[in-house]
Amino acid sequence: MNFNTQMKLVAMSALVVLTGCTTQGIYNTPIEDRSTTRPQQESNGVVTPVDITTGVTVTPVAPSPVFRPQRGDNTSEENSVGTSVPVAPKVVLQSKQNPAAVALLATARKQTNNGQLRSAQTSLQRAQRIAPKDPEVYYSLADTHRRLGEFLQAEQVALKGVGIAQGQSTKLRRLWQLIASIRTDAGDLEGADKAAAVARRY
Repeated sequence: MNFNTQMKLVAMSALVVLTGCTTQGIYNTPIEDRSTTRPQQESNGVVTPVDITTGVTVTPVAPSPVFRPQRGDNTSEENSVGTSVPVAPKVVLQSKQNPAAVALLATARKQTNNGQLRSAQTSLQRAQRIAPKDPEVYYSLADTHRRLGEFLQAEQVALKGVGIAQGQSTKLRRLWQLIASIRTDAGDLEGADKAAAVARRY
C-alpha cells in the first residue's frame, strides 16, 4: 500500500467518525431544558412582609344582632325602659307529704282524741324532725301546746308554721285562725282580733 492510499483511508475514517458524532441515533432521546429561572429580587437589605391573605374578605351583614319585637308585643318598649319586676306565682305547688310524717300525724290525732296530749306532743315533735317543712305538722303541734295550756309555745310554733306555709293560702288561714284561738285562750283579745283579721285575708 502506497502512501497516497494510506492517506485516503485515514481521511475516510475521520469522515466516518465525524459523521457519526453529528447525527442522532434512534435510541437517543432529546433532552429538554425545563428549568425555570426566577427573576432574582434585588436585595437592598430591607425585609418586606409576605402577603398571606387569601384574597377572600368576609363582611358581616349587620354590625350587631338585631332583635325586633314580635307582632302584637307591646311590652318591648316598657321592658327596655323600665326595670323588670319578678312576679311570684299565684299558686304554690304543695310538696308531697312524707309518709312517716303522715303516719305520725295520724297517731297524734288518735292520742289527742284519747286525751293523751303528752304522747301526741311527742309524736308531733318526731314528725317535725322528719318533715321540718310540713305546715300541717306545725299546726297540729301548736294546737297540742294550746290544749296543754302552753300558749307562748303554741303561738311560736304556729308562727313558724306561717313562715313555712308562704303561698299556701288555705294553710295560712288555718294557722292564723289557730293563732287567734291561742291568743283568745291566753286572754289577749286584741291580739286575737288582729290574728283573725289576718286570717280573713286568705
